[in-house]
Amino acid sequence: MAALEGSHPPRRRRAARLVAATIRTLLLLGGLALIAAPPGQAPAPLAVWAWEGAGCRLFNDPAQTTRAGAKLRRRGVRTLYLHPGDCGGADLLTEDPGKVQAVLTRLHARGLRVEALLGSGSWHPKQYLLPEHRGRMQSQIQRILDYNRNAAPDARFDGLHLDMEPYAHADWTEGSQEDLARLYLERASEWVAQVHDADSNLQVGAAIPFWYDGLEVMWRERRRPLNQWVQDLFGYVVVMDYRHRAQGQDGIIALAQEELNYGDLIGRPVIIGLETAPAVPAKVTFHGRGPGALAREMAVARRAFARHSSFGGFALHHLGSWMPLY
Repeated sequence: MAALEGSHPPRRRRAARLVAATIRTLLLLGGLALIAAPPGQAPAPLAVWAWEGAGCRLFNDPAQTTRAGAKLRRRGVRTLYLHPGDCGGADLLTEDPGKVQAVLTRLHARGLRVEALLGSGSWHPKQYLLPEHRGRMQSQIQRILDYNRNAAPDARFDGLHLDMEPYAHADWTEGSQEDLARLYLERASEWVAQVHDADSNLQVGAAIPFWYDGLEVMWRERRRPLNQWVQDLFGYVVVMDYRHRAQGQDGIIALAQEELNYGDLIGRPVIIGLETAPAVPAKVTFHGRGPGALAREMAVARRAFARHSSFGGFALHHLGSWMPLY
């Protein structure tokens, strides 16, 4: 057998090169979701954030919407968090809802779920947690609810995804963060109730940083980690687990454990968010590292997360920086 095993080294080298080329082709053609699945398991679901710039390009170019929808599905994306903000000064939800309906219909036809993404830098959402501004977020949510009520079933948003970041407020300091966190929880409970009072089937999720599990907050006469309060309020959370390494004490796997453990306990999904946009420090993003690095680290994390019933896949930030990787 030894002689037979060593008798065709050129053939083995050609086979090895063919395997390597195949792997590279899978990466370049968007085999990310397939590679991120452990053997014998389905690929982990993928979601992608699409902020105003990307969203407006979809709303204003039906052909691009069709192309983007096809590319997203080929890459394993199932959910798009789509920002329904102003486009060229126009509020499409109220001024041109037909344009929004056309985009959502096309994306749904590609098998994508579409959730309305609320919260962005231009909206200054950090102010929404203050009592004097509570009506601003309620009106934004009501725009989505009114739109859905008037749209055809295949043109409705499938949920709301809230990216509200109270820690971005100028008053967020070590001495005041618990008070602001309580205000955030009060507002968040109102937002979720507003949605469910109008449509009990409409899913509401939230993006949270991984470090919420280290901040204990007294609310409703109990002291608990902030992530647990938020996970109890929302139907799911996306943990902004922004690291470019899966393993290690400061890696993707370790930083998401508390949220996944609690998600297992309460039976609600936890999605792992990863960054692909330029960011500082470099360890928080896959920007510049290529699709191969992203695929490899997702695969390692996927294997570790498989034991968690709450693991709901990955969310990639964001459409404008992730798509150019391929």
